[in-house]
Amino acid sequence: MPIKTTIYGDKFNSARWRLMLVILLILMIFFLLLKPTATGQFVIQVKAIAALPDQLDESSGLAITAPNRLWSHNDSDNRNELFCFDTTGNLLKQLTVYNALNIDWEDLAMDSEKNIYINDAGNNNNDRQDLRIYRIPNPDLVEGDFVEAAVIDFHFEDQVAFPPPPNNHNFDIEGIIWREGMLYLFTKNRSDPLNGYCKMYRMPALAGEHTAMLIDSVYMGNTNDEARVTAADYNESTGELALLTRTKVVIFTNYEGDRFFDGQKTTFYFSSPQGQVEALVFAGGRTLYMTEEKTKSKRGNLYTFELPLINDIIEKDKIGIMLYPNPTSDFLTLNTHKKPYKIELFDSEGTFVTNFNRHSTQLNLKEIAAGTYIMRLNFGDKTISKHIIKL
Repeated sequence: MPIKTTIYGDKFNSARWRLMLVILLILMIFFLLLKPTATGQFVIQVKAIAALPDQLDESSGLAITAPNRLWSHNDSDNRNELFCFDTTGNLLKQLTVYNALNIDWEDLAMDSEKNIYINDAGNNNNDRQDLRIYRIPNPDLVEGDFVEAAVIDFHFEDQVAFPPPPNNHNFDIEGIIWREGMLYLFTKNRSDPLNGYCKMYRMPALAGEHTAMLIDSVYMGNTNDEARVTAADYNESTGELALLTRTKVVIFTNYEGDRFFDGQKTTFYFSSPQGQVEALVFAGGRTLYMTEEKTKSKRGNLYTFELPLINDIIEKDKIGIMLYPNPTSDFLTLNTHKKPYKIELFDSEGTFVTNFNRHSTQLNLKEIAAGTYIMRLNFGDKTISKHIIKL
């Protein structure tokens, strides 16, 4: 009898495990089909090149109309003005939009004729019903210090409460782009508890009243600094969409139509922390500019960084590294077909923290303080950096 019981138990366990493996395989296929193609996570160097003009206390949008001519504005409860400055921080011009109010200006977009779109849809409390975008002609061609704007009023197709419940606080627009006659709006997620998704809306770039149609969403992270989108920009020459958060810029490429989030998603984490960054613009080639708000102790800075060519970094990462789970609270599993010569951990400011046994596949982070880190893996002919979050 004991023998028969054991055999029956073995058969039962074997059948149960086969069933569990089949279910797991189905779930893996399901999630792979749902997720957009991702090209990975990388670290880029960010450089401060100038202090912003004194008039820009809370720079929250950027546009470039000509070489070395950047336009920006302050955000909520400031004057209805745009400021032009160069890359040394010198103020070149101030322009007042005389038929506009600055309730909460958040981000600028520019179309193919260099008309500027001013996003007055900052919505921290998710309760506004007066959302608006102002369009002005190319400010470089405006004579004098005043300009009139065309007005684009809109509402969200999916908002029925003002404000909605805290877990649905995702109607704050702090990033906009123009593409082929349409405006695309990106939310700064303020949900509580945080769900981490940025929503994307679309509407015509025409004066009048419009409904912003929800067309997609993308997961950006599980913390406020990771998930909250503070600016967006579109590179018309390459088709790249960029979304900015406090810690990173996310680039979307190789999509069909305007299905940006179905394309390749590449995340570039900043090598060092900045302040409250709220504006981003492509400056030509692989160069981007970014600005931050001032603090009590210093003026905000103009930053620049270079994006590597995405095809190049895909080629660089063909070693096939997997580090998971990320974020983690204890152990990080390293999976790669080629053993590294050296594994080092640095903090977000580039200071060395520790190294690991290169033969180990289980990297112990239990004694590491919570925070954001950069793990560098040296393979002799190349070094690959990966962004790590320790909970």
